[in-house]
Amino acid sequence: MGYYHSAYFAYGIHIPVDNQAAAWAEGERLDEELKNHKERCPDVGHLSAGDYDRDRLFLVTKSNEIQLGHYGRASSATAQQRANWDLQLAHAIQALGYSNIPDLEAPGWLCIPDLS
Repeated sequence: MGYYHSAYFAYGIHIPVDNQAAAWAEGERLDEELKNHKERCPDVGHLSAGDYDRDRLFLVTKSNEIQLGHYGRASSATAQQRANWDLQLAHAIQALGYSNIPDLEAPGWLCIPDLS
């Protein structure tokens, strides 16, 4: 068994969950729930990544994986595209029941390291 290192540049928001099991379970729920919201949130997906057994959950729109030893850059999305993503993420947050999370951060560009 070996380790796999990568990182992601993603536009989105961190969704706090209690532990990796919760992140995986919530990811499975999102797989199903997001299908019901494609009309208002066509670009919204989710990403689970983190430190081996401590994955974190993210709602994302644009996401690029960066392999170890390589580099990348965040997308050159326009202000209009980011505003559209912000609106889609806001709809998703509301529809998925995350609007009651205190101090939920605003969407933005994230650099997410991952160790599996």
